Amino acid sequence: MNAGKAIFVGNIKGGVGKSTLAVYLTDYLRQRYQRRSVMLLDTDPQGTSFEMLQPHSRADDIKFLPIGDRYDGVSMTTLDGILRRMLAQDDAVTIVDTGAGKLGNVWQMAMLCSTVLVPTSMSWTDLRPTIDFIKELDDRKEDYGVVNPHVIVVPNRTSPSQKNFGQLAEALEEVNAIMAPPISDLSVARSHSREFNGIASVAGTRFSEEIERLGEFIIDYVISGELDRIYQSA
Repeated sequence: MNAGKAIFVGNIKGGVGKSTLAVYLTDYLRQRYQRRSVMLLDTDPQGTSFEMLQPHSRADDIKFLPIGDRYDGVSMTTLDGILRRMLAQDDAVTIVDTGAGKLGNVWQMAMLCSTVLVPTSMSWTDLRPTIDFIKELDDRKEDYGVVNPHVIVVPNRTSPSQKNFGQLAEALEEVNAIMAPPISDLSVARSHSREFNGIASVAGTRFSEEIERLGEFIIDYVISGELDRIYQSA
């Protein structure tokens, strides 16, 4: 058995697919691990991921704890308590969806998590703030003398035929991050966003295959503890 894992889905840049990835990844892991607790915590004041996933979740497996620019002590305290409880549970998985903007009030929560999942398109208008966001995380980790959370960048809205990710790989040389398998076909997810019915509803699509590939990557490197072992031996 492995200790609980928490995955913080974040980026300073809006519109990069955080909520979409959070809900489909949560649903994929629930199907994959039907006997484990897989919780979604939505801290984005817009509440998009909560609205999408709530009808398909048990009350104990989803929470809406909006945290905006103004400090929300109640939500922060509740979020901290839930995260610590889930991390103490063997094999539990928690996905934390966040709004756009700097780490701000939730940086302490990010530092509790095993991993920060950072979706970004390949355009420089998204890449530049994404790198700035990861640099801020690197600075926080250096200040605290820790290696967690590990940062995983998810290339998003890529061309289905794109094979060369050299531009992103070069940008990531500035920071401590690794690259996950890409997501290209978000149009399928958007067409189902108003009537979210889980990963099964997009079965057979490129998007479904890409979410499965990303999910297995998360399982192999995050949930298994492999990234922890790699960084500890480095």
